[in-house]
Amino acid sequence: MTQIIDIVSEVLGSPVSEDSSVESAAGWDSLKTLQIVMALDEAGYEIPLEKIAEIRSVRDILSFVTKGA
Repeated sequence: MTQIIDIVSEVLGSPVSEDSSVESAAGWDSLKTLQIVMALDEAGYEIPLEKIAEIRSVRDILSFVTKGA
């Protein structure tokens, strides 16, 4: 979980917590969401394609992410 939050923080360029959301994190838009998903994928985490549009917070990411094999 900490590694996922660190990746999100790195992509957004500012610290985030599990409670951070699109509304509360400056600069978090749909492009940043895609960049987060790609960075997570590179680190071995997967988010189902059908869930990407539902991401509105770090908590969503944590609930949707699965560890790749």
